[in-house]
Amino acid sequence: MKKIMLFVLALSLCFTAVGAAFAETAVTEAPASEKTAAEMTAEELRQAGLDAFDAGDYAKAMEYYQLAADLGNAEGWRGIGYLYEMGLGVEQSYDKALEYYQRAADQGDADALFNIGNMYLNGQGVQKDYGKALEYFQRLADQGDAEALYSIGLMYEYGEGVEQDYGKAAEYYRKAADLGDSWAINNLGNMYESGFGVEQDYARAREYYQQAADLGDALAYTGLGDLYRDGKGVEQDYAKAVEYYTLAAEQGEPAGFFDLGECCYLGQGVEKDLDKAAEWYRKALGAGYEPSEEDQEHLKAVLGDEYQQK
Repeated sequence: MKKIMLFVLALSLCFTAVGAAFAETAVTEAPASEKTAAEMTAEELRQAGLDAFDAGDYAKAMEYYQLAADLGNAEGWRGIGYLYEMGLGVEQSYDKALEYYQRAADQGDADALFNIGNMYLNGQGVQKDYGKALEYFQRLADQGDAEALYSIGLMYEYGEGVEQDYGKAAEYYRKAADLGDSWAINNLGNMYESGFGVEQDYARAREYYQQAADLGDALAYTGLGDLYRDGKGVEQDYAKAVEYYTLAAEQGEPAGFFDLGECCYLGQGVEKDLDKAAEWYRKALGAGYEPSEEDQEHLKAVLGDEYQQK
């Protein structure tokens, strides 16, 4: 199952209290919320933009990001790029997104570099160029960026711009996993389950899936469920599989929806129920699940012409 790489703004603001031991009065700076935009620092403007973004006020977010960027804040440029990439508050424009990401990248913003690599990978705003994508990812990987290491691993696993090499994929996944990347940890679980790039080892697969799940990777729950459904390294237990698929579905994971549909269709761990199966299948497809050829046969059997129309 191929994962979608997501751009996540992970930002924090630290506050330091300064006091004078013998001062008779203490003077504190007014909180940013009480300042006018003209009184805010670049960092405060960027944070105000993020707050507006989180509140769904994309026009206000754009305003603050632009003010922050005008004061030299790279994350302000990146924020503007993201609004254009996603079409939030503005007409979607990959060209403009790339332009603003490049401005942030020119100031050394690592997330902007990653986003540019991703745009080359997907042909968004530029002609698809795996070599360029790899170039950007490698620059970040050399700096120990976990997401870039994971992305290079994906390229080797699927043979995108490089010769398919499961061993190299596992190597990059392991480097990213050592840095705590849950997607890389999950993919190592997949490789140990399948024996691609590593010696097949269901116990190691289960270990990696559990680590990824503990880090919040919903897809890892489907990996654990598969091991119990197929009896790989554990005693076959359909009910246990359903438990794990349910945990994935509760987090909105498309594969979790589909696997619950499979259990209802086949009567594994639950009573066979084609209506319930159809319901889960629809949720999976609606959430973007990409079925394999085998999956499609089951979808056709349950949804009939409804699936044929998709």
